[in-house]
Amino acid sequence: MKRNLDAPIISYGDSNTYCRGLYQRDGFVFLGNSDGAVYRYDIIKQKSKLILKIPDINEIRDIGYSGGTIYAMHSGQDGKLIKINASNFSGIDELPEWEGVFMDAIDFHDSVGFLMGDPINGKMSLFHSTNSGETWERCTGAVQVVAGEAGFAASGSNVSVLNDSTYAFITGGMNSSYYSSTDNGQSWNKMTLPYYPGKTIGAYSLCMKGKYGVIVGGDYKEPELKMNTTYYTYDGGETWFNSLNPPQGYRSCVYEKNGVFYACGRTGIDFSTDNGATWKPFALGTYFSMTSIEGKLLATRRFGQFQLFDLIK
Repeated sequence: MKRNLDAPIISYGDSNTYCRGLYQRDGFVFLGNSDGAVYRYDIIKQKSKLILKIPDINEIRDIGYSGGTIYAMHSGQDGKLIKINASNFSGIDELPEWEGVFMDAIDFHDSVGFLMGDPINGKMSLFHSTNSGETWERCTGAVQVVAGEAGFAASGSNVSVLNDSTYAFITGGMNSSYYSSTDNGQSWNKMTLPYYPGKTIGAYSLCMKGKYGVIVGGDYKEPELKMNTTYYTYDGGETWFNSLNPPQGYRSCVYEKNGVFYACGRTGIDFSTDNGATWKPFALGTYFSMTSIEGKLLATRRFGQFQLFDLIK
């Protein structure tokens, strides 16, 4: 961790906010903030630009991209997707089916998109698109959950589109599970994860890379507790194993680059070079979400900041 003590900290926006929704493309980082603003940061020129701040859009929890459009996901009383083309606001998608839905995360694989929201009447709110987000439909397969089971919208990373027909998502709370579908949400397989039940406990973030995958979480109210926070798979999610040497507490986001998994949370960042089986400390601090750009790991912080680290080689 010594080499990361001098890792540069970049201020990109309002110091009263922080970023959970994060996406990078073509040398630009798009940051969705806790006050509903979206910033674009030019990593080469080291310049930040506010590109979106709309009344009644209170918080952006995730950002996705497909077909030339950035989708900023509003999480609030009603779900909304704010569309940005060429760094300019181009409209808001508000479906009747999204009324009363607290959105958790969005992901795309080419033109196929998947969107998850918290349950309504005991069923998860699951939607997908096959045309780069131009239209959305409810997944035909319903996922019934127990009372108190939902998604944790901590970093926009609890859903994943693995290919043009396979979706996956995780839940937490009074029950934690890994759900997957290989037929565009027509049917779902469930794998229960052995997190302790609790309102703030469970699976927070998912990262799948081929047959390997990692799930991180824990309890954000007890961020230093390490037991039962991290699970990994070697068979595409059919079985999950408890990490032998887990990260240093609760983690809200897991990210993979060049075969190395990184996990961040309120007590720092850890990394794993054996696909999630064991973890080592990487940095100290409070972090929310991660991506990589120009050979650096980018991790968002409080006070409208992010930090840039050298990637593990």
